Amino acid sequence: MVIQFCDACGDMIPISKEKNVDCELCGTSNENTLIDKVTVTSTSDFPSELRRNRTITAPKSMASTDTWSTTDVTCPYCKAKEVRYTTLQLRGADEGSTMFYFCPDCSTRWSENN
Repeated sequence: MVIQFCDACGDMIPISKEKNVDCELCGTSNENTLIDKVTVTSTSDFPSELRRNRTITAPKSMASTDTWSTTDVTCPYCKAKEVRYTTLQLRGADEGSTMFYFCPDCSTRWSENN
């Protein structure tokens, strides 16, 4: 990391993308010698590979309930005795997974955190 100092008082000058930078201590305008070395970025410039993959794959796996397993959980809406379910790890690895349920009788979906 390169640091620029004020020509008048010797205080550190903040990093900037402007051609001239004013010293915060004495107010002297200094030529920005680091202007060609400064790169301004944000987190959106580096999208997470995992986030990109999650948005591609998660909707596809949740869309079709044909491959979901069945269980003897009662549907809270129509009281059917058997529903389909799947699990996804949506929270941290040290926390439980999320159970997604689908009732084939009334087409209701709901979820529970384990």
